[in-house]
Amino acid sequence: MIKVSGISKSFSDVVALADVSFVMDRGVNVLIGPNGAGKTTTLKCLAGILRPDSGSIEIFGKSPERVKEEIAFLDETRRVFRKFRVKDYEQTLPLLYKNWDGRLFKRLLAHFSIGREKLVEKLSAGIKTLFLFSVAVASNAKVLILDEPTQHLDPVRINDVQEMLKELGQDRIVVVASHHMEEVESFADRFVIINEGRVLYQDEIDAAKEKHRVVSQSEIGQYDEVIQIVESGWLVRTEEDKGRYPSLREIVLAYLKKDEKSSILSATDVLRGEG
Repeated sequence: MIKVSGISKSFSDVVALADVSFVMDRGVNVLIGPNGAGKTTTLKCLAGILRPDSGSIEIFGKSPERVKEEIAFLDETRRVFRKFRVKDYEQTLPLLYKNWDGRLFKRLLAHFSIGREKLVEKLSAGIKTLFLFSVAVASNAKVLILDEPTQHLDPVRINDVQEMLKELGQDRIVVVASHHMEEVESFADRFVIINEGRVLYQDEIDAAKEKHRVVSQSEIGQYDEVIQIVESGWLVRTEEDKGRYPSLREIVLAYLKKDEKSSILSATDVLRGEG
C-alpha cells in the first residue's frame, strides 16, 4: 500500500504541492488533472527522486528511499543513456534490478518491434516510450510509477499498453499520471483528481459512479451535494437512485470546474466571455 499524508513541495516561490493526501493499493491508480497540476512532482516524490518539504510517504510501511529496489519509474523526460543501443541495455539492466526478467524484456521488444541494434536516443518519441515502458515492466518491481505511459503512441499501441496495465495491476501497485480522461476509464481502478497541487477528489472509479448522478435541475434534491453543471445536466453527489450514472470524464471535469481556484473554463465559457 502507498500512503501519502499531507505532503507539500515548493520550488523557490512556486507551490507545486499543498497538503496532498491519498491512499493507493494494488491495481491501477491514476493521478489525473491538467498540465501543471502537480502530477509529475507527486510521482517524483513517490519514486524518492524528490523529497517533500513536509508530510510523509509510506510504501509498504517504509519511506520511498528505503524501498527503491521495489520501484520502477518511467520519467516524463524519457532520459536514456547516450550512445547505448538496445542490446547494451540488455546487458546493463540485470545489474540495476534484482528481479530483472530478461525473457520478458525480449518478448516486449519483439512485440513492440524494437530492434536490439537500435540506438535508443535516436528512437522516435513513441518508440522510446515503449522501450522505457518495457524496461519498467521487465524490472518486476512491485511498484510501477509511470508518467504519461501512452504519450506519443498510436491508437493500437495505446490499447496494447492499457491492456498490459490492467494485467500488471492484478499483482502490483501501478501508479499512472495522465490528463486523458477517456483513456483512464478503460483501464484504471482508482483515481485522484489533482489541480494546482491540491487533491480535489479521490475514489475507486466504480464507487465514484455509484455516488454521483447526472440529473436535471428539477431533480436536484434538498440533501444532494451539487458539484457542477455538465454537458447534459448537473452532477450531484446523492444517495438517491435518479438521473443517470456519469462518465469518469464528467466527474473529473465537474470537480475541476467546481474548484474555485481553477482556471479551467469550457470552450463555450470562453467564447461567451464568461468566467
